[in-house]
Amino acid sequence: MKAKLSRLIKTNEPAPKASVATPDEVEQQKWMGQGGEILTFEGEWCVRIRKTYPLDEVYHDFKFREAGQMMARTEHPFFAVDLDPDQVLFMDTETTGLRGSGTSIFLIGFARIRAEQLEMIQYVLPHPAFETAFYYHFLQDIGDEVRFVTYNGKSFDWPQIKTRHTFVKSRVKQLPSVGHVDLLHAARRLLKPRLESVSLKAVEAYFGHERRDDLPGFLAPMHYFQYVKERNPEILLPVLEHHHADCLSLVSLYTRLSQLVTTPVTDFGEERAHWLHDLGEQDQALREFEQLPSPSKRAIMRQAMLLKRAGRFEEAIPLFESIHTIEGYVELAKYAEHKQKDVALAMDYTERALEILDQKRTVLRQTMQREKDALEHRRARLERKQT
Repeated sequence: MKAKLSRLIKTNEPAPKASVATPDEVEQQKWMGQGGEILTFEGEWCVRIRKTYPLDEVYHDFKFREAGQMMARTEHPFFAVDLDPDQVLFMDTETTGLRGSGTSIFLIGFARIRAEQLEMIQYVLPHPAFETAFYYHFLQDIGDEVRFVTYNGKSFDWPQIKTRHTFVKSRVKQLPSVGHVDLLHAARRLLKPRLESVSLKAVEAYFGHERRDDLPGFLAPMHYFQYVKERNPEILLPVLEHHHADCLSLVSLYTRLSQLVTTPVTDFGEERAHWLHDLGEQDQALREFEQLPSPSKRAIMRQAMLLKRAGRFEEAIPLFESIHTIEGYVELAKYAEHKQKDVALAMDYTERALEILDQKRTVLRQTMQREKDALEHRRARLERKQT
């Protein structure tokens, strides 16, 4: 009887309720369905998406392997990297805005060259309140010393990371020791005379790789805000694809631009020479200027000035004379007066400079007056020497 009663009691017990997934768990399952990995830290979470490519895979005309090879041998100081390739991160971010204290990074990613493959990693901030987990895992993964290759990252991406890090720095690692190769600076140096815009997309198109069906970057914040509202990862997929392409493009662009400044003969010889000059690499710059088939007046002037500094003024004289500029004639006048002790010749060069100044119509009046005052002062001094 007791056993029967026990069975009846069990029969009348309510069935256990099925566990209901929380909104976070539902969202995490969706991310895992998209290939994401859920990373947690102190009650927060973020998403890491990892993909790998063979080093011999070609992207925008170059194998990924070539970027690593270029790091090891580039002679140009701008592109030089002093760490192993796996400590060089081709990094890009997506943010909720361009500037201001309310701007957050919701996507950080980088490509890096490993021993056997190129690794592409993206970190997604699923909720604005989860920045601690987001930065904790990003900083854990990249190590204590890295070199970034970016496109405008020196002025935007890295300062933005540093700004957001201040809000979580008591709970995560300190920022790593970094160096920076900002390819925007290189693109400006080499391509500004040829392109109206040196945006990454414009540079890609110039080299024959125009993007099609790519999400415009300015729409990324709108997608992110919609994703946060609806908690549906599919809304962010176009942003992830755009960002993924940006990072891989940095790898090939680093290779391409490095080659342009290290290959002996290219269509960018003059731009390369000016760049070396501005970097203070005077011997290299002079060699470049001397090899130019059709140099501009600016290039000739710089070549002549480098020859002057090298004590080779006799070689510089025909260059100064050929450009017919005030600057060139002033250099010739100084040399004639002080080195050749030929006051008449110095006076002739000064008069030629004044003739050019009288024909100028495109410079500011104040600038013209300063130049005129200097030339007339020189002429008066030479006249006194002649008497």
